[in-house]
Amino acid sequence: MRRRRVIRYAILYFTLLILFVVLIVAPLIAAKFIKNLPALPMNLVQPTGLNNNDTTASHTGNGLAGADATGAVGDGATTAASTATGAARRWAFNEFAY
Repeated sequence: MRRRRVIRYAILYFTLLILFVVLIVAPLIAAKFIKNLPALPMNLVQPTGLNNNDTTASHTGNGLAGADATGAVGDGATTAASTATGAARRWAFNEFAY
């Protein structure tokens, strides 16, 4: 009984191994023979050669020059008003989030 179970699982695992190897190797081999594939519709491919990584050119958030501990930039009255508004928003979110 135990020997049959080992043989069955060995057959199962080796079959799955062969299947995964075929799924990986078959497209590589088929790509050499298939030359005339249709173009992808609606430009679904990510364009290359663009330098759009502009996230490091400027500081954001609390790293802004002149920002206080809350991250707000401006004079004291504006900062106090925005802090109170932010506190009200957090309270409303926590009150109705559940």
